[in-house]
Amino acid sequence: MATPMAMRFLSDQQTYLFTDFRHIDPGDLKWLGSDGEPLRLKPGLEPSPSAAAEPQPTAFARPVRQPHGIRLEAQQAQKIGPLDPGIGSYTLGINALLHEGGRYRLWYWHGKHGHYAESDDGFSWHFPTFGRYEIDGSTQNNAFFGVPPERGRRNLDGFTVFVDASAPASERYKMVFMAHVPEDEFERRWAEYRALHHRYQDVRLRPGKFTCVYGGVSPDGLDWTLLPEPLFTHFTDTITTAYYDEWLQRYVLYTRMYLQGRRWVGRTETADFHHWPPVEPLLWPRIDESPSNDIYTNGRTAYPGEPSIHLMFPMFYERWNQISRIRLYSSPDGIVWNEAPGEPVISPGTPSQWDSDFLVAGTGLVPLADERVGLLYSGTSYPHKYPRWPHVREAVSTGWACWPRGRLCAVVADEQGEFFTFPVQPQGRELRVNFQATRGGGLWVGVEGRSGRALTDCDPLFGDSLGQTVRWHGESDIGTEEEAPVVLHFKLRAAKLFGFEWS
Repeated sequence: MATPMAMRFLSDQQTYLFTDFRHIDPGDLKWLGSDGEPLRLKPGLEPSPSAAAEPQPTAFARPVRQPHGIRLEAQQAQKIGPLDPGIGSYTLGINALLHEGGRYRLWYWHGKHGHYAESDDGFSWHFPTFGRYEIDGSTQNNAFFGVPPERGRRNLDGFTVFVDASAPASERYKMVFMAHVPEDEFERRWAEYRALHHRYQDVRLRPGKFTCVYGGVSPDGLDWTLLPEPLFTHFTDTITTAYYDEWLQRYVLYTRMYLQGRRWVGRTETADFHHWPPVEPLLWPRIDESPSNDIYTNGRTAYPGEPSIHLMFPMFYERWNQISRIRLYSSPDGIVWNEAPGEPVISPGTPSQWDSDFLVAGTGLVPLADERVGLLYSGTSYPHKYPRWPHVREAVSTGWACWPRGRLCAVVADEQGEFFTFPVQPQGRELRVNFQATRGGGLWVGVEGRSGRALTDCDPLFGDSLGQTVRWHGESDIGTEEEAPVVLHFKLRAAKLFGFEWS
């Protein structure tokens, strides 16, 4: 059930990750009189006995739940690759990756066609033969979708697939893609577009190069029915991401924009998949960084099993050398975004490696074996605008960017730090923490206001664990009444805390 914004992150989550400050209480000061009693904001109206007796009263500050000694730090991925050349060669488009029923399902583009592959482990891929489209003189290929001829004057672009849990079974899968408007529709579409306010008009759209975003529906992600009318007018020649947000009860789409001569990330949302409003700017190159940077693709996804943990892996393109790096962004609602501090999470390899120059993050963070989560990415050893001779196109490959489960970003205490959470609703009687701490450091956890569960009662935690149970004098029960919200108190010394979960 949808909950108000203020309560959404403390009601029913099983897993909490520290990808931003949403779970960390900012704290405050409480002002006390000389007798130690709290003072009102306007104490002259009802002064405390001690304040009233003083000719010039003095207030004393007491910190309340103030965090200190901590910072956030994005964690760099472990890169594995290159993988099977069938999903990398000739394409930088990992357009949709889902983990369904124990299978990895991948939709990607190559030329004017959408292709499909699947895998049991994410490393060995099967490419089914559909026989639907002739490519290079043969229909023995895994192309499941092609741009209709009347709209196919360019390659398939802006393409993605997503699951719509709100739709009937026949429309469970949704697809969006960019294509040219048929010639007999151009005049009407062009007039409608030119009637929009200038803020919604794109310098890339013009007669002879006029495109819209179209949609399709499917019961299985393979057999598609195309919608006859475009969803909206836009030019998006890279990866688009879309999903149905159950909390907003709206469809949300992220795509590329081109403003001020640079690539930006735009967003639009709608309650009706068939009709979308114009795209609005969302992320753009920051003015405290190089003026040569673009934000090329968005890489929006969610943490597996936790749709409220909105993530982006945007590709920052550096025009001065035409290489790219992938950063981590986080959002509580998919609307307001922050970059996780620290280095890029996926960076080019060394000059001798296959991914030494240009990288693109795919769409879809999924669970992997060995307690990992991963994101497919494409890379090449050539700069982005290097002449695309056949051997250059063939150099594109695909790999995994992997993290230990839950370890995308950390609360770090280089020395000693402390913080409180907002009230959270326990989803179990035990608390497990995902952390790293040296033996000379440590992690301690308290449950505020519960006797026997304070920081000083906590058995010290050190080492490296994805889910170590917190204990107080050897007891693991959190010691609260059933269904009572709790405030957690964390103390770190030379430690990283990635998150916590209930069990």
